[in-house]
Amino acid sequence: MSRDTHRHSRFLDYLRPLQAELEGYARKMLWEPQQTADVLQNAVLRAFAAFDRYREDASFRGWIYRILTNEIHTLNRKHSRRAKFEFQLAPEELAELSQSLADDADGAWEQSVDDRLAAALQSLPDNERTVLLMRGLSGLAYHEIAVALDIPLGSVMGYLSRARQKMRAVLAGTELNRRKVP
Repeated sequence: MSRDTHRHSRFLDYLRPLQAELEGYARKMLWEPQQTADVLQNAVLRAFAAFDRYREDASFRGWIYRILTNEIHTLNRKHSRRAKFEFQLAPEELAELSQSLADDADGAWEQSVDDRLAAALQSLPDNERTVLLMRGLSGLAYHEIAVALDIPLGSVMGYLSRARQKMRAVLAGTELNRRKVP
């Protein structure tokens, strides 16, 4: 087997189990979800081109999330910040995120929080929303999020804590420092 064929095969072995997860993450983070296929394609091409620099002892999941997150941020910056950003979460995704938040909420949650959950997500600053979605929907470990976003582990924990606190407050009707979305 040639070196390029082996490289291609190893890359695909790492990528295949993450495809649906990466697509869901991209769809939720993009301001224009119809751009999901394009941003995924760009991220995978960049990752494959840089695969020689990937260290086998590192988390591939964190590494590919970092590349995808950078692609998402680049595309989002190209679009007007005045455009309204709307989450398009499926009911099962809302339930999953709600359960993720409820694990730390001392039982103060209702099951029908779809509209309030979407509004609460929209109100979060980008860094908090990104960390929350990476943890709550993609299930990334704290260290994988730190690698993906190239930030210290303490920042990941801080962003996640603040995001959860703000989400609980909005959902409970006692909004904390709510940011207005233009």
